[in-house]
Amino acid sequence: MALALDPRYVVEVRAPRVVTPPSMREIYVRRRIVAGLLVVFLAVATCLGIRSLASRGDGAAPVSAVTPTQIVNGIDVSGAFVYDDGAYIVQPGDTLWSIASSLTDGGIRDYVAELISLNGGASIDVGQRLVLPAD
Repeated sequence: MALALDPRYVVEVRAPRVVTPPSMREIYVRRRIVAGLLVVFLAVATCLGIRSLASRGDGAAPVSAVTPTQIVNGIDVSGAFVYDDGAYIVQPGDTLWSIASSLTDGGIRDYVAELISLNGGASIDVGQRLVLPAD
């Protein structure tokens, strides 16, 4: 007697797949590779970060034109950017406080207040012409 099986109901039985866990050496090598890649990534990120911080100026550091009294060959050059008409041209690095401290010997705070009132505010830009208070 022959038995005919319907192919829709035939189930193929396979042997269970045996998964072997990785050896301790394989785990050790994988961890070392991941740790090495992490160190390289952090080193590159640090170098790029330091480089971007170092290049923020992209040029010579600005030196304020307003300095304490300087005598060169018997000539006072501390007010080199003060014009005869009572104006001052703002240089890189200048602040109202530094300008006032170089142009007055007395109350710097009062001089700064006068600069602010004469020039329409405390904001200054490089190249701006500041009106100076009359002495």
